[in-house]
Amino acid sequence: MTQLPPEQTLKSVENELMLALTFVKISSTAYSMGKLQHASDARSKADVIRARAVAQLIESLAVEEQTAASIQSMLNELHNAFASLLPSPAAPRVRHA
Repeated sequence: MTQLPPEQTLKSVENELMLALTFVKISSTAYSMGKLQHASDARSKADVIRARAVAQLIESLAVEEQTAASIQSMLNELHNAFASLLPSPAAPRVRHA
């Protein structure tokens, strides 16, 4: 991965985290509408984007304290959003008669 200047790297990470959060919200909405495949796809995309953002952040060596706090806040929000999702739609649901 090409090393970007710290400001661009952090902006890119923020954008990735916002995109991941959007996919989490899409997953939650799709799940509530019974669209399990869409929910699963959106959740998977959110997870991949989150992992990419974290990897990009780790590669960045020059992180200012204030910006790091902002990124940490976004990561916490994303973590909470993932935690609030219902169990993965990929998991089989058991129906009781």
